[in-house]
Amino acid sequence: MDVFSSEQEISLTSASYLYENSPCGHLSFYPDKKIFHINQTLLNWIGLSREEVLNHKKFQDLITVGGKMYYQMVVLPLLNRQGFLNEINFDVAVKNDAPFPCLFNAFGLKDESGKTIAVHATILKITDRKQYESELLNSKKKAEEERKRFESLSNIIPEIIWTALSNGNVNFMNERFFEYFKCEESTPRKTSLLHLVHPKDRKYLFKKWVESVKNVEKFEAEVLLRKQPDHYEWFLIRAVPYKDENGQIKMWFGSCTNINEHKTKQDLTVKNLSNSLSEASVIISSKDKTLEEIAYSQSHLVRRPLANIIGLVEMLECTEEASMNNSIITMLKQSSAELDEMIKDIVLKV
Repeated sequence: MDVFSSEQEISLTSASYLYENSPCGHLSFYPDKKIFHINQTLLNWIGLSREEVLNHKKFQDLITVGGKMYYQMVVLPLLNRQGFLNEINFDVAVKNDAPFPCLFNAFGLKDESGKTIAVHATILKITDRKQYESELLNSKKKAEEERKRFESLSNIIPEIIWTALSNGNVNFMNERFFEYFKCEESTPRKTSLLHLVHPKDRKYLFKKWVESVKNVEKFEAEVLLRKQPDHYEWFLIRAVPYKDENGQIKMWFGSCTNINEHKTKQDLTVKNLSNSLSEASVIISSKDKTLEEIAYSQSHLVRRPLANIIGLVEMLECTEEASMNNSIITMLKQSSAELDEMIKDIVLKV
């Protein structure tokens, strides 16, 4: 690491060295604008030698034509009145090159009588800043053109279209919204849609929207919206987040679709289905009762001859031939008992 000598340090930090090599331009001129002092930095910027400037050039000679008029009509009267100027924008002329933008700061040195005897000024070169401002202005202009194009397209679409900022606040509703719901254009976008929601759906919709914005998730909800006083219709409200190339959410694009006819048909279908199921239940219940009556009736008809058979078998057991036909009687008795048990099971199941 180089270490300066004491003499070098004194030289590099002297007022004269700092003035001449300052990162900004310095100059001083008389009330008639003739320059009597200028630093090396500004000379390097404008491409002139000290001899070409001192006592030959006036301050107006260093700026463009438009700047000369502005200085004479606005800047000079302001300097004489208040004694100083801050960040006045000028374009400084450069020998054999394009002018560069600068910020001009100055203060007037006055004598005891209050008369200006000299002006000390500083010129700060802002070429990079101007380029950045120009790019920023062009970006804003392009964004504004895109916004107007989007709004124009949205206004010719028969659907209700809306947008919201990244925080969820609604900032645009297309003309279709105001035409359909008979709202004034002055209605605040932030709450215009929410105020149309049926009171019973409002809390649900708001909570779901807040959760979607927080989690950056697709939003979808079916709610009742007020078209006229005391008249509500079903709408499907949707919204999707739009993200930039870095994945940061920039805004929300949303739609509002009338589904009242579909919802009415759906409700009617459910109602008809419910009625059909009720009717079917009544019919089935009636059929079950009829079947039960038939089962009981038929069981009695079947069991009557069965009872006769069982009685006859019991009589055969008491005859003298019973011992001879013992196996046959046993089989008849067993079969009769099984048949009787089967008929009872059928009746119980019905």
